[in-house]
Amino acid sequence: MLGRHHALMRRLRALRRDASLRRSEGVFVAEGLHLAQEALRCEAEIEAFFVAPRLGSTPGGRDLLAAIEAHEAPCHETEDATLDAAQDARSPQPVACLVRRRSWTDAEIERVLEAGALVIILEGIQDPGNVGTLLRSADAAGCDLGLVSGASADPYHPRAVRATMGSLFRLPVVEEATGAAVERLRRSGYRLVGAAPRGGEDYRNADWSGKLALVMGSEGSGISAELQGRLDQALTIPLRSGVESLSVGAAAAVLLFEFARQRRP
Repeated sequence: MLGRHHALMRRLRALRRDASLRRSEGVFVAEGLHLAQEALRCEAEIEAFFVAPRLGSTPGGRDLLAAIEAHEAPCHETEDATLDAAQDARSPQPVACLVRRRSWTDAEIERVLEAGALVIILEGIQDPGNVGTLLRSADAAGCDLGLVSGASADPYHPRAVRATMGSLFRLPVVEEATGAAVERLRRSGYRLVGAAPRGGEDYRNADWSGKLALVMGSEGSGISAELQGRLDQALTIPLRSGVESLSVGAAAAVLLFEFARQRRP
């Protein structure tokens, strides 16, 4: 049973805290029963599992333990308190896993864009929880690719991973500089539409045909001036008088599902 000072537990804690280490090693931490189940169901490349004794105290936990034992990745047992201390969550979970992040080649990204119709661009989204929520909504609405750019938070931060609720295992996610992302999308025939709190076209009257890239800007200042100048269209969600704006997550969900509604057969 691994103790707090075991090298593997030190590595788990370091990966939780350090984005540069997550990038250099190409792995991230997924905490909790649901994410472990989703990682297994989506056949993610799991490097290792960490389980605490209380995982076996519920039927769902026992089922997950059986699935973990049948998987080829090593399973490391820890004390409850040891695994709790290694996690980011306010309510620590009895299981965590290390997952290798998918590396997408340029050719693979181009194939996704060629076959797809909707991309979401997160530009300067600073809160990891918002990054995860946006990717979850994008996945739910049938988005084909998530582009994370403009000094956005790390999509593999533990809070972001939790907020995706498993969408990170399904939706292709690429971190790319804003300018490079825009050029890539232009080459693939995508129009850029951006969310604007006011002054844009009513999203209900917008043209949602063709290949679209939906840009969601930072929580405080919105889309950068540089990217605003490259938009093909700005979309606004009409609000009740006196309401200043929606959260970035709520606005994205409204726009993404309007796209899905209009494209639904």
